[in-house]
Amino acid sequence: MKQLTSSEQDVFALALDGHSVKEMQDILFKEENTIKTQRRSILQKLNVSSMKEAIDFYKKTTQTSSQNFTNYHQEIFQKLVKTS
Repeated sequence: MKQLTSSEQDVFALALDGHSVKEMQDILFKEENTIKTQRRSILQKLNVSSMKEAIDFYKKTTQTSSQNFTNYHQEIFQKLVKTS
């Protein structure tokens, strides 16, 4: 599995929180096409066909280290809050 870029990680963290593309645009100050391109890249890198499948895959693979998942999620959220 290829590693996600920092921009893709930001998009994925927001997807994990259930944000829509429009909400991601507002939070990240990016164009709709940029968000959609990053989402497609995430799906391709995770070898899945939907964002739901990507989220399920991520949660399943990080389940054994749920504290790492929580810490990562909080770190991304704090980063996004600071830039807003």
